[in-house]
Amino acid sequence: MITPLDIQFDLNEALDYYYTLESKFQHLKYTPDANLLDGSNHKISNFYGWGIQSNLEDLTKPCPPYHVHKNGSNVYRNTELVFGFAEKITLVFPEARQLGIAVHPPGVEIEQHVDNDEYFKIHIPLISNLDSYFIFGDKMDRMLPGKLYAVDTQYMHGTSNKGSTNRVHLLFKIPRNLLTTTLSIKGIL
Repeated sequence: MITPLDIQFDLNEALDYYYTLESKFQHLKYTPDANLLDGSNHKISNFYGWGIQSNLEDLTKPCPPYHVHKNGSNVYRNTELVFGFAEKITLVFPEARQLGIAVHPPGVEIEQHVDNDEYFKIHIPLISNLDSYFIFGDKMDRMLPGKLYAVDTQYMHGTSNKGSTNRVHLLFKIPRNLLTTTLSIKGIL
């Protein structure tokens, strides 16, 4: 359900991109309100992130990296956050949609759920800890910084950061019909 991809990239470049968002793009930082919960039991009180691609009409407003489609159209456009490492992602994966960065501080848990089966998600962990997990049913996996992972989100899945540091992932969706093409990609970002 989680498949590491054989794609190499410069983790320091990806981290520099994230730190630039933290220092220069607070105006586009998204923090959730109660509407994100949608009746779920997510523990997201400190969660935040950036929608690098947005489906909102106004690209100057913060867009959530998750559940973007619920707040806007089905068309995703690049925001001013598409530069540097994020721009490389859009060049290597031109079919990427919902490109974003999600930050899960200690204690954040996304309860298990199923996403639609049209897409699967690519996760690029930038910062993690040994007590941060991606969960499928009873199975708990760790995603290590410096790797790309294809995640099949049509199965029950969730996350839990029980560590003492943030979990920071750059993520995006690609159409399921590109699964075999993407999994066979070997290269450098």
